[in-house]
Amino acid sequence: MNIENQIKKLYVFEMTICFRVADAVWVLFLLQRGFSLAQAGLAEGIFHITSMIFEVPSGMAADLFGRRRTLMAAGILGMLSAAGMCLEGGFWLVCVGMSLSAVSYNMMSGTEEAMVYDSLAECGQEERFGGVWAKLSIIGRCGAAFSCLISPVAMALGYRGTYLASGGLYLLSFFSAAAMAEPTVTELQKKRQEHPFQKMGIRLAEHVRISTAFVAAHPRTMCKLLADAAIACPTYLTVMFLQEHLTARGWLEAWIGLPLLMMRLCGAAGVWLASRKPGRLQRSLLLCGIFGGAGACLAGSRWIPFILAGAGLVQICESISEIRVSTSVNREFESDQRATMASIGSMLYSLLMIAVSPIVGGVSDRFGTSAGFSVLGITLMAGTILCGGILTAARRQKKTEQRL
Repeated sequence: MNIENQIKKLYVFEMTICFRVADAVWVLFLLQRGFSLAQAGLAEGIFHITSMIFEVPSGMAADLFGRRRTLMAAGILGMLSAAGMCLEGGFWLVCVGMSLSAVSYNMMSGTEEAMVYDSLAECGQEERFGGVWAKLSIIGRCGAAFSCLISPVAMALGYRGTYLASGGLYLLSFFSAAAMAEPTVTELQKKRQEHPFQKMGIRLAEHVRISTAFVAAHPRTMCKLLADAAIACPTYLTVMFLQEHLTARGWLEAWIGLPLLMMRLCGAAGVWLASRKPGRLQRSLLLCGIFGGAGACLAGSRWIPFILAGAGLVQICESISEIRVSTSVNREFESDQRATMASIGSMLYSLLMIAVSPIVGGVSDRFGTSAGFSVLGITLMAGTILCGGILTAARRQKKTEQRL
């Protein structure tokens, strides 16, 4: 494998699949079509219910059928999702489009991470993973950021034109994935490459057994993934509800992409900071949880500079957490189960979002978006402080036992 060419293809894939022109204005599109914020929150909840169901199976698909095929499937499902969001058919069709989008994300989530690590491992360059993954994350976040710049164009095109453009970008991501090489680090992966569908029932049962055993034997790894999922919760919800919150404070709908651009760039800056200044993981996660919660509360204020500062802080904390946790847990995963294990982290995120999205949407509809942001931020800060206290007490008890 030519690792440098492989990395370049991964960069192109990330750029095309993350340049999502509808993300900055999809809530506004729903509101313009007559749907409510509560329905937008419900649609987001359905997205995460679907994601929860298909997250681990998609990781298994990547481990059993190959990373390349699974990334190609992500592009195909993305095109189908964009088609569903284009059509008139009531709220149920919006939910179908959101569900297909979730499965597309599932196919990419965990799989891309496994593709990067195993491509490097095949060439004996695993130590490069942190740097390459950080660059890939920066490209994705910057792509998402600059897609916000064309929000005036998206608003002018309307939801049909915008989702047609999204479908075209997903098509490009499909071709990018098709051009990649499939990494083969282990003997099992080599056999999979030669006979991808042979003895599928036996292979699936064995894969489930080994993956379940890993989860049971590595509770600390699962705690890292859960902490990262909790810190990530305010990130997308801030992007989602900030659209209505800012326009209610006088921000022009046509320029809603500018603050969202700033937020995405803050996320890229957080990735850069995480890759430049490594530190203790536990301390980083505690700080990210506290400051991320504070940022969510600040985003619910009535003064626009405070809103923007809080939203940017949420993005920085989430990106630092993601890079630190990903680099840590991938050293612990086995190559044959890597995509499945990485997908568990995304499943935990979806589980949390299933509960959080409708609650924040309902609170925002009843009491205003400021109240929704406050509930989100205070919950994260309280949970972080509680977990930090439990961990500190457990560490002190362990030291006392060692002395005795």
